[in-house]
Amino acid sequence: MVTKADYGTREVEAAKSVLIELIHLLGEFRDSIILVGGSVPPLLYPAIAKDYIGTLDIDLALNHLTIDEAKYQTIRNALLKRGYKEGGQPFIFFREVHMEDGNPVTVEVNFLSGEYGGTGKSHRTQKIQDVRARKARGCDLAFENFISVEMEADLPGGGKDRVTFKISAVVPFIIMKGMALADRLKEKDAWDIYYCLTRHPGGIEQLIKEFELHFDNRLVKEGLMKISEKFASHEHIGPKHVADFEGITDHDEREIVQRDVFERVDYLLRGLGLR
Repeated sequence: MVTKADYGTREVEAAKSVLIELIHLLGEFRDSIILVGGSVPPLLYPAIAKDYIGTLDIDLALNHLTIDEAKYQTIRNALLKRGYKEGGQPFIFFREVHMEDGNPVTVEVNFLSGEYGGTGKSHRTQKIQDVRARKARGCDLAFENFISVEMEADLPGGGKDRVTFKISAVVPFIIMKGMALADRLKEKDAWDIYYCLTRHPGGIEQLIKEFELHFDNRLVKEGLMKISEKFASHEHIGPKHVADFEGITDHDEREIVQRDVFERVDYLLRGLGLR
């Protein structure tokens, strides 16, 4: 089980460094790339970014419907020339970052894609130039609902830089986390949902309004129903995952946290008429 204690400063900073580099490397595809996953919350809420634990890997969504096959340099070639290594799966790459203390950190990069269009339902990846991006349920939403942000960090080879790029807005972010909760046991998925519910400007009432703007989308409803299932009570896996990720061992404290998690999710879902 992974907890907050496993998210070291070195590893989180290395992931930021790789993200900056990726935005540069894939700059000509920038309009077709959306940052999703655990890197998103501190960029959604920059005023309180220090509250967020960070992430150890990078998830980039590639729009297979808009990326041109006929670019001078392909995505795969750009990565390999910069020292990225291919993983055991066609949608995973690794980048080794040499830190100031002399010990390298390896950052995992995952390429994701939407499910609609492209390859058929029997395929779990989309072919994009010479890479394969893994289909992720709810990812299509991120290409429709995103924001542009700026970020500054050190590049892997040293030197600060600032880049502008697109990230998932809060609705597709939460929906993708809900979809992931149904398919894997990763405590941080539940924690990320809880983080958004406790930090979103305007609170849960404002989140309800934002979800209502997209409530006619069946992916949004599907994701919310999966969240409802995992957070059906304070004893269900969603609230438990949050307490686990926080590393809480005291029984009474766990009870308080799990009830708070459940009540916030319940308030969101009731506000949307799903309970």
